[in-house]
Amino acid sequence: MSGGRPIDVSTLVREDLRTLPDYPAAEPGPCRWKLDQNESPWEPSRRVKESALRSLLAQPWSRYPDRDGAALRRRLGELHGWPAEGVLVGNGSNELLALAITACAGPGSEVVGAEPTFALYRSLLAAAGARGRFLPPRADLALPLAELRAEVARDPRRPLLLCSPNNPTGAAATVAEVDELLQALEAPLLLDNAYGELCSQDYHPLLARHRHLLLFGTLSKAWALGGVRVGYLLADPELVRLLAKVKLPYNLGRAALALAEATLGDPGAVARRVGVLRARRDGWTALLRRHGLEVLPSEASFVLVRWGAGEAGVRQAAALRAALLLAGIRVRDVGRGAGLAGCLRITVGPGGALRAAARALAALEAEAVRATAGELAP
Repeated sequence: MSGGRPIDVSTLVREDLRTLPDYPAAEPGPCRWKLDQNESPWEPSRRVKESALRSLLAQPWSRYPDRDGAALRRRLGELHGWPAEGVLVGNGSNELLALAITACAGPGSEVVGAEPTFALYRSLLAAAGARGRFLPPRADLALPLAELRAEVARDPRRPLLLCSPNNPTGAAATVAEVDELLQALEAPLLLDNAYGELCSQDYHPLLARHRHLLLFGTLSKAWALGGVRVGYLLADPELVRLLAKVKLPYNLGRAALALAEATLGDPGAVARRVGVLRARRDGWTALLRRHGLEVLPSEASFVLVRWGAGEAGVRQAAALRAALLLAGIRVRDVGRGAGLAGCLRITVGPGGALRAAARALAALEAEAVRATAGELAP
């Protein structure tokens, strides 16, 4: 109540945001293998954790941290061969994507993208007052690079938002394809490269050739710091200087900075982790395909499983998801996304999860055979 009059609180929020779909939340409840959020199946080493804690204990907790994370920016610059002045760090790469969209697009502008893609993008665009022009999905769910080139040619002054490797399909553009887009584009290219360590394509050399490229990375995936929330972007130093004007100060606390710097001090662990993840990704793909499932080629830490179109495909996907959950494996139903009806996204999990999935698939097949035999019986 205010002044005795009832208030409809929904009217306190911008009208265009009221009907915006909620970002899908993680499912509650325990499970043995949580393969629905693309988290690392392994933790940083105890040595790295203890090093971070020692650093944190030696710092004054009552004082604000470095407002821009200068030491972390230097470490990330050294890692990628890029000047620290061209690095910005944030509370996950999503914060930096939101910042870049607000700064480079803004109210009333149009941003080009392609479906299917990361569900959060539409929320980030809406919050900035920008409009998304997302090209429809291709039948094979590959990135529509030819269509994007045509869209850029039609109007090269609109920012382009591209996820590569793409979430949730795992598809990746080649360096040459991204280079071709950049040559035609007269606006920023926001390239979300959250799964870059697992990808065969390295986009970092493009930074030196294209001042309008913004390359986003994260320590949540291959670096196994999902619970710490540290992301970064790499771009031309002058562009970073301008973006920093609207970045919140002290957006990373002392704990996040200490854990990130300690983790970056162990790059060998990441290389080993990535090697195992790539091999396991092949193992999951082979297992699922042996059981007759369509698995899209992936350059990320997950695979996308697709059933046939229509209600039958949706029912089959639901049956597989239920069977995996019964085996202790939770996977992500992405079927509400554009072109994704009947699709499940499965994070590459440890060996135990792979073996449990094999048993679940065998049981599901046996149940289908029994059901078919019952239908054919006189």
